[in-house]
Parts: sequence; structure tokens; C-alpha cells
Amino acid sequence: MKNKIFKMLFCIIKYIYYYFYCKIKKINNNDLWLISERGTDARDNSYHLYKYIKNNHPEINIKYVININSVDAKKIHNEDIINYGSKEHYIYFLTAGKLISTHIMGYSPDMSIFWRLDKYHLLKIKGKKIMLQHGITQNYIEFMSKKIANLDLFICGAYPEYNYILNNYGYDENIVKYTGFARYDNLINEEKNQILVMPTFRKWLNYESNFTQTEYFIKWNSLLNNNKLIKYLEDNNLTLIFYPHYEIQKNLHHFSSKSDKVIIADFNHFDVQQLLKESKMLITDYSSVFFDFGYMKKPVFYYQFDNKKFRQHHYQEGYFNYKTMGFGSINKKEDELINKIINYNSNENNFKRNLEFFQLYDKNNCNRIYKEIIKL
Repeated sequence: MKNKIFKMLFCIIKYIYYYFYCKIKKINNNDLWLISERGTDARDNSYHLYKYIKNNHPEINIKYVININSVDAKKIHNEDIINYGSKEHYIYFLTAGKLISTHIMGYSPDMSIFWRLDKYHLLKIKGKKIMLQHGITQNYIEFMSKKIANLDLFICGAYPEYNYILNNYGYDENIVKYTGFARYDNLINEEKNQILVMPTFRKWLNYESNFTQTEYFIKWNSLLNNNKLIKYLEDNNLTLIFYPHYEIQKNLHHFSSKSDKVIIADFNHFDVQQLLKESKMLITDYSSVFFDFGYMKKPVFYYQFDNKKFRQHHYQEGYFNYKTMGFGSINKKEDELINKIINYNSNENNFKRNLEFFQLYDKNNCNRIYKEIIKL
């Protein structure tokens, strides 16, 4: 606890120092686009927009915030890298004309600290705040609303999502734009003989002292060791890849399987988008990655064993109803899920819901986003 308080105070002191430093030096970077994800990665919408701009609009002065020790740093041009938390990071954060990220304050030196400063109007930055999003928003998330985040541009990846944001988050149509996600331009099916399992996180897990005793761990680890599922994998020469949410990765070492057909995948060695492109089936709970999978018109299976608790303690249900809008079957029991997978018939595919949800399939999402940023 003391370390957290010290870190927060040190970060705020640095912010105040560099704020006056930039004022005294009269530093102006209005033409600069500062882009990032979480400061640790380059594999989401920000990376794909960055790559598009480098290839198509080299006249744009763009810098990418990422820890130089990140496995993804090699994807970014050396001259564009701003080391996360460095002096240059603070200066560009305070003076850049455009601040672009997949997360609220993802371009800042600390997301959790600076979104709180911004919430209480204690943050003084010059740049336009542009939200590319990490995943399709399907629930009401208050900290993304106008009264807290006060964004200048809110990018949406699907049409129903656009309507929901426009009508519930306090922004007008000059700010909320349906352009499609930048990474969707790169969603090309490269199917291999593999199944992807990607559960999302739970807020309450942060307060559990013993992760291996939680229902979350017990249920998902049981699935990885299900005899019927393992036999199905072996009989069909399938590989199952288990890649939980970024926030769960710190507990990845607890998961295991008795089968060599099951791979426990970690953040440093596996790329989410590549896994989505290569997998023929997706098993998830509430993770928004199913939207990416559905965008490619591939089968999704929902495993929602804790739906009531999830809605009470994580996110309440928004506009997206899994029963009426979902891209696959909803399962609450392990055996039920396994049977649905084993008996799946690709000839019964009906992607009408997918086509209604995503109305932009032209691979011009990055171009549309770029034009909206230019308007600012």
C-alpha cells in the first residue's frame, strides 16, 4: 500500500514539474500525434492505426509510447519510440496536439493516476483526446462517459455500439463516430486446426487471496482437463490454446493441462489478433474478442457459468443481449459446452446477426479514423 501511495505521489510531482517546465520553455508540439495502447504493447487498434499512418501519411509527425523493453517495441520505428514514463513521455503528453489510445489515458505516464486527475479536472493537457477503444463496448462503463473522460473523438467498431454510445454516454454526433476498428482492416482468416479459449477477467479477483480457490480458476482449469474435450482434440488433431485476459496473465502459471494438445499461452509469446485469425472456433465468456471473431464469421461458444455474479459485481448488461444478438450458443455447464463443440456442424452456419451488427466490411477503417482525426 505504501509503495502505491509513493508511486502515485512521485508521478504527480513529476507531472507538476514537467507542466511548469513546458510552460517556462514554451514547448509547443501541436503538430504531434502521440499514440499508445497501455505503454506496454503494440498489437491493438493503436498499432494498426500507427502502421497505416506510417505507410500512407508519412507527413504526419507521430510518436508511439511504449516501454523500450516490451516485446512489441521492435514493431515501432526507432525514431518514433517514446519510452514509457520517460522525460520525453511527460513532455509530449503535456504538449502534443493529438493524444490517441485504445484506453482512457493510455497515452499518459500512468492510466490509473491520470484518469483520476482528469476526472476531477486537475489535469492540464493541450491535446485532443481520441479513444480508439480496446474492444466493442457492450455495457455501460461510466469512466468512459463525457462527464468523466470528456473525449474529443470516440471511435466505434459496430453500428449498434455507435447508437448505444451516442444515446447513453453524453457525447454528441460530432464526437462519436462509427468508422470500424483499425485492427479490423487486418482481420483476414488464416485458419489452422486450433480452438481458442479466451475468458475475460473479473473485478472481484483482485481481492481474492487465493486465486486457485476461486470459481474462475476451478471452472476454466477443469475445462482444460476435460477428458471428453481432450479426446475430441486428439481424434481431430486439434490444438486448444488457452489465452486469458491481460489482467489474468499474472496468474497464468496456476493453469495446467494433462494433455499436450492444450497450450497455456502467455502475452509475451502470443499475439491476440494472430490467434483470432488462425483459430477455427472461439470459446469465451463475456470477452469482447468474440466480436472480432464474429467479424470474420467464425463460430463462437459462450461459457457463462457465473452470469448472475458477473452482472452484479463486474458489468451490468448493456444493449447487447447474448440470447437475441449473440453470435453463438450460451452454455452454463461444462458438459453442455463440450457437447455443443463436438456436435457443431459448419453447414448450419447462419451469420445474419454478424452482418447486421457489422455494417462496414470494406477494409477502410483506418482511413476513416485518420480523416476524423484530421477534422479535429
